[in-house]
Amino acid sequence: MSTPIDSAVLRSLQDAREAEDWDTVLVLLRDEWSALVQDAPQAVIDVIRALPPDVLAQNSRLRLAEQYLRRTFDGQPEGRAYTDIISDDPAAAPLDRLAALTGRIAVARGAGRHRDAVRATQSAVSMLRSIPVEVIPTFANALPEFHYHWGVAFLLVSRFDDALEQFAQSHDWSVSVGNRMVDSRSVGAASLIHALHGRGRDAAEWLGRMPEIPEGAWWADDAVTPARLAEAILHTERLEPDAARVVLSGVDIRLAPDYWGPYFALRAFLTPDDPGDAQALLSEFDAFVGGLAPEYANVPLNAEYSSIVRYLLLQILHQPQRASRALGDLPVDTASSVVRQTGATLHAFRLFALDRGAEARAVVAPLLQASSAHPRVLVPSLLIAADTDVVDQRDELLRRAAALASWNRCHAALALGSAKTRQRLAELVDERGDHDIADRLRAVVDNAAIAGTDALTRRENAVVRAAVAGRSNVEIAADHHVSVNTVKTHLRTAYRKLGVSNRAQLQQLFQLGR
Repeated sequence: MSTPIDSAVLRSLQDAREAEDWDTVLVLLRDEWSALVQDAPQAVIDVIRALPPDVLAQNSRLRLAEQYLRRTFDGQPEGRAYTDIISDDPAAAPLDRLAALTGRIAVARGAGRHRDAVRATQSAVSMLRSIPVEVIPTFANALPEFHYHWGVAFLLVSRFDDALEQFAQSHDWSVSVGNRMVDSRSVGAASLIHALHGRGRDAAEWLGRMPEIPEGAWWADDAVTPARLAEAILHTERLEPDAARVVLSGVDIRLAPDYWGPYFALRAFLTPDDPGDAQALLSEFDAFVGGLAPEYANVPLNAEYSSIVRYLLLQILHQPQRASRALGDLPVDTASSVVRQTGATLHAFRLFALDRGAEARAVVAPLLQASSAHPRVLVPSLLIAADTDVVDQRDELLRRAAALASWNRCHAALALGSAKTRQRLAELVDERGDHDIADRLRAVVDNAAIAGTDALTRRENAVVRAAVAGRSNVEIAADHHVSVNTVKTHLRTAYRKLGVSNRAQLQQLFQLGR
């Protein structure tokens, strides 16, 4: 861990600036860059602005650095102004060329052109690999930020493996040069990627690398946001929703808008099945997205998470058709992004709850071939396959799901299965030593239960759920392979038991019971 910048360094920088000793200024900026940026950003901005034009012309990276630092320090998004100072001079020093490419990435992101940002990132990565190994340490202070920004460019288009590689490099160089600010961002981003994939063990290991953050550091709030999101996900995976909500309550996503998609998706997942709560969050979400600048609104990763947010909330609001449209076209397969795969598994659970098991299994069937590195997808797919098993493999599938969940500390999906399945899973995770998780699984209450529904038969309950979800009598009959008259009979009997007379009253009853 590095210590705060020595006041003697600041005095030396100020003295060199006043004496117009630009060579000394450049040496101090090079050697003390990480400490200066973390602890005295305004001093860096001021001294770069004081450099004569001919010095800046020979060190163009400093113009990029000054603008980036100023915008970051002021909490402004990346802008297009970088275009005025980016050069394609092939004779420039390696550091200047890498800085120029990283500036080009910022320009593309600032215009919402994230695919172009990735192409520029690939060029930057290739260029760094072509630089002789012995030269690289000469600009070590710049490498943490380069790798971090390259990682973000990959992350925002869901190229998670490429992003992880860059965040790991950023972390290593940050530790080497003592850059706590970038290290906290890289560690948090890497942890979040693992958490989003359901790799809780890896996410926790990365969180353990988080550097100590000085109290009152100007960069602290936005730097720790991805780490806090990862922490909230880990609480969710331990079936600790209240603890997850507490963590999220300390996140101001406006300070780290690159991550708004996962943030709102997690909040939607944790929203109680109450239409009032769902409508409030949906309104907040729409207002937030509507106020975003293009560079944040048009991020592919966040657009995918946006579909999950709307799907979850619209289901609570009893608008299944709109929810399905928000989720997008199905089916998905192993070539789809992990975000779309996650949405598909949530939809499969919903179909199963509506007694449409065959459809649920069809959704997850391709995902049963997902890599074990994607427990976020594979665990729920195994549960759906077990609950819809037709070849007597139910217990084997549940054992696989429990083993995968326990190893990866990815237990949230286990609570979404049927009551019978949850009880068996509780036994299985208990056998593996996860006693707290087993107790929490046994304590889960079906969230669709309302007063009076215990008097319904299984078939009546299924028909009522389908009716509340917006299915017509003809659709319900087809789903359950019965006649339309049989559906009407089940509904009339259910109406009598529940004390209602029609579908409108049934909808109202379910809303009041949630």
